[in-house]
Amino acid sequence: MNGIWQDLRFGARMLRKSPGFTTAAVLSLALGIGANTAIFQLLDAVRLKMLPVASPHELTEIRIVDMDKARGSFSGRHHAVTNSVWEQIRDRQQAFSGIFAWAPGGFNLAQGGEVRVGRALWVSGNFFGVLGVQPMLGRVLTPSDDTKGCTAPGLVISHGFWQREFGGASDVIGRKLMLADHSLEIIGVTPPDFFGLEVGRNFDFALPICAEKTLRGKNSRLDSGTNWWLMVTGRLKPGWSLAQANSSLQSMSAGLFQTTLPANYPPVSVNDYLGFKLEAVPAASGYSSLREDYERPLWLLLAIAGLVLIIACANLANLLMARASTREREMAVRQAVGASRARLVRQLLAESLLLALRGAGLGALLAQSLSRFLVSLISTSGDAIFLDLAFDWRMLGFAAAVAALTCILFGLTPALRATRVSPGAAMKVSGRGLTAGRERFSLRRALVVAQVALSLVLVASALLFTRSLNRLLTINTGFQPEGVLITQTGFGSLNLPPERRVAFRWQLLDRIR
Repeated sequence: MNGIWQDLRFGARMLRKSPGFTTAAVLSLALGIGANTAIFQLLDAVRLKMLPVASPHELTEIRIVDMDKARGSFSGRHHAVTNSVWEQIRDRQQAFSGIFAWAPGGFNLAQGGEVRVGRALWVSGNFFGVLGVQPMLGRVLTPSDDTKGCTAPGLVISHGFWQREFGGASDVIGRKLMLADHSLEIIGVTPPDFFGLEVGRNFDFALPICAEKTLRGKNSRLDSGTNWWLMVTGRLKPGWSLAQANSSLQSMSAGLFQTTLPANYPPVSVNDYLGFKLEAVPAASGYSSLREDYERPLWLLLAIAGLVLIIACANLANLLMARASTREREMAVRQAVGASRARLVRQLLAESLLLALRGAGLGALLAQSLSRFLVSLISTSGDAIFLDLAFDWRMLGFAAAVAALTCILFGLTPALRATRVSPGAAMKVSGRGLTAGRERFSLRRALVVAQVALSLVLVASALLFTRSLNRLLTINTGFQPEGVLITQTGFGSLNLPPERRVAFRWQLLDRIR
């Protein structure tokens, strides 16, 4: 261990003697490691990271296998069921120790005098209990809050909403929030790391499903057999496997869908409805439309960032080989006085490790800014994306692994080359060293060729992407797009009768003009 510390201290002194080289090497590595870490951070948040709840590996999504055959109205992009199907699943299932339904929603808020949309989360009463989420303040919703026909329910607000709207006031419990002309009492605040089940979408407040009819009036979906809006999630019973849960769900599917067949269901699709089967799939990482939209592009970006890092390593290896040529006489003298080749290689690798660690440290800082910048490109004020981009042990482990890999990629070959010279031959040569050999220059030329080839691949890919983007931007839309504003009006939270909606749109347009 003392020898390693000596190598690191000696390596640090050697790097301080060449500040220009050290700065260029660290910046080159920081760009490569930072880009890779930023993309991995996004992939981790969207795909790999588990939900911040108790035992997330036990959670499963219960959904219909052939959902594309369903007919009616659909809310969101996830597999959803009607309220009647949810109630039957809840009452018939045997595979889950706890099961709940949930759905995203929205309400107009006038808190603080500014009108905006609040992100709601409709939940069944045991939502928080099954997930094992404890309140930061007050209490969470329980089954007693979600009884049929409830008219004045309490609501639980998120930690972020509590901070934004109430300044983190400790007396927030018992305050009122106006939703759809109804005054609802705040009964609890969730912990800061809980965002719900939908990755990328935070919520402002959680409401019991039973209040949907009270708050949405004629637009209520509770009694509709053709409105698919509720997601169902369960926690497996101890000792139950996913295969056993699927077998249990499929065995009860026929009777369940026969019981819930709506009277107004399209006749041509009745057989499809009666043939629906339920299945359970892992939900430890939550639900996410971002996963469907961006997972493949992120893997592609990670591959491109990997190529950038390889180019940086090849460039740095070339620089190290050129730098090592001036130290061959030093290496030969040290071998002549008794130093083993392995000892010298270790000392040179210590210098490479210091460069890699400095590059990884700077790259980690760069990754934090880069990942947030990439999220901002696809996030809007009306559809904000919330991802947990905290730099945790997973990011630290990834950055450390990349640093170790880069240390080997750019440091090992120059170290081996620099210590191959025999002491006798070195003593006969002076000046610039022994680097004029054909073998040495052939390797350096190969590294240059590799850098150029990989750079051409990246440039060609960038040109193709740019060309495709330009084609998309220049498609003839049939109208002049300059100065045109496109908006979408949602009436779900307004309780506005259908016969008044057309007039409302024209009034809104006149006010905007």
